[in-house]
Amino acid sequence: MSNIQINRRDFLKGTLAVGAITAVGALAGCASGKADASNTTSTATKHTWETAPNAITDIAKTENYDVVVVGGGMAGCAAAMSAAESGAKVVLVEKTKRLSFRGIDYAALASKTQQAAGIDLNSQKSEIVKEAERWAGGRGDERVLQVWADNCNEALDWVANLLVTYGKTTIAPMPREMQEIPHAKYFHYACDAFQIVPSPEQLQRGSEAAYEPPFAIAWADAYSAYAQKLGVTIKYSMTAAQLIKDKSGAIAGVVAQDASKTYTQLNAKSVILCTGGYGNDPEMMDAFIPSHADEMIGTLTPPSNTGDGIRMGAWVGGAIDPIPHCPMYFDEAIEGKTGNRPIPLTRQPWLYLNDDGERFENEDLPYAYVCRGMFQQKRNMQWTVWDSKWPTEGPKMGMVSCKDFRGALHDPAAIEAFIKDGTILSGNTLDELLGKMKGLNTQTAKATIAHYNELCAAGVDTDFGKRKECLNSITKAPFYAVHMGAQLLVTLGGLQINHNLNVIDKDGNPIPGLWAAGNCSGSFFFNDYPIVLAGLSHSRAVTFGRLAGKAAAATKA
Repeated sequence: MSNIQINRRDFLKGTLAVGAITAVGALAGCASGKADASNTTSTATKHTWETAPNAITDIAKTENYDVVVVGGGMAGCAAAMSAAESGAKVVLVEKTKRLSFRGIDYAALASKTQQAAGIDLNSQKSEIVKEAERWAGGRGDERVLQVWADNCNEALDWVANLLVTYGKTTIAPMPREMQEIPHAKYFHYACDAFQIVPSPEQLQRGSEAAYEPPFAIAWADAYSAYAQKLGVTIKYSMTAAQLIKDKSGAIAGVVAQDASKTYTQLNAKSVILCTGGYGNDPEMMDAFIPSHADEMIGTLTPPSNTGDGIRMGAWVGGAIDPIPHCPMYFDEAIEGKTGNRPIPLTRQPWLYLNDDGERFENEDLPYAYVCRGMFQQKRNMQWTVWDSKWPTEGPKMGMVSCKDFRGALHDPAAIEAFIKDGTILSGNTLDELLGKMKGLNTQTAKATIAHYNELCAAGVDTDFGKRKECLNSITKAPFYAVHMGAQLLVTLGGLQINHNLNVIDKDGNPIPGLWAAGNCSGSFFFNDYPIVLAGLSHSRAVTFGRLAGKAAAATKA
């Protein structure tokens, strides 16, 4: 027997060539408008979403509703509340013990809060849709993107009112200077609908409940209180297992299992799938984002994101976005500390080196670009190097979104702790620091740093064109470094939908009674997440959840 051992990463590398041939077939099928992920699988091997399981028959009880919403996040809550506002009897099925929210940015074009701050992007609507489609490489359904652009203002105004009225929190405009980067080579749109200004009590409760960031608990507060007012039934710790159809073939409800393993059949005329992505399902990750094993070194994806809604939708004929799907990668995974909250300090456009000790890109790029640059280097990672001038020079860079020095993510105490425990490497001399950077060509790195300091002194980056505000020399001790890679936040591919938010089959026909919103839905994001439209993912979830709720309620019995 051979002693050769092949690990999972090497195996995937070896199979990518075969996968590439398969992917070409899928993309060729796109020209007819009929391609979906099932086209990429050989008849010899079936994925779990390609063959529907036997119908569950051991039903303990049956309940009747107008609308069933599966998933209690931003999309699911918006769908459930909007359906209830329209007069439907609604049940929300959530597999965890609480409603799930996180994140900071929520995009709109001209919300009331934006307009109060003098920001109105309505005149740029077409340009913004084209920008989102450009990031998607032209693979998104522009009609679906247009639905977001036409409806996001109303949806974000609606949810802002809920946050204030029922969440008992304060919202405020996001200042333009916190959304646009002066002199950058790319343009950030000032599309934040609002920012949440939490009370100390909310921050305390959010921290205790492990919401990230802590003020995300305001979303749960708002929707929980509003659900009670509207009479929405919320079933926690219940996992949807299968969709059911009536004799005509229309969706007629959901079979779900509670914590005691008991099945309940929830009959309804409409079902809205809002179960999130599949970042914690290895089978889906391998199939839909085949490069992930080489690219990401950690994940921040919630454990509950296992592709449940995508499977259920596929079992009743729903088409899935063609591969490869879009991952939302962040350049924030510090070696040894993956799964932690982002640390803006380590993500600034300081000096980036590869293992050869060479600088390899303009560090001042959107994080999707930074990640792609890392993937071309040895170990698919980079060394980020800076010095003790960071408290003053970091904020001067003017970074926005998840890279700014806002208090929600920037925690000086955490930085000190990471320096103390060695996660952030430090040295009183460059030689001391470089000696701690395992795998680095230190001789070349010293020469690169010397040259980089010359560029900083001149104030012009003749190598890669980084803007002057980011040319911060490595000259003042102590010196710092981290070894960083890409970390998955969420997956952004799912069930294909049309402009009415209906799940569609492989021929583009809507499946009667079935809608999808949020990260289990597709037809929107491809290639990379457009961070220049900060908060677009959250906004899509709220906007499409709200629209799907209204549409589903209109078909109630």
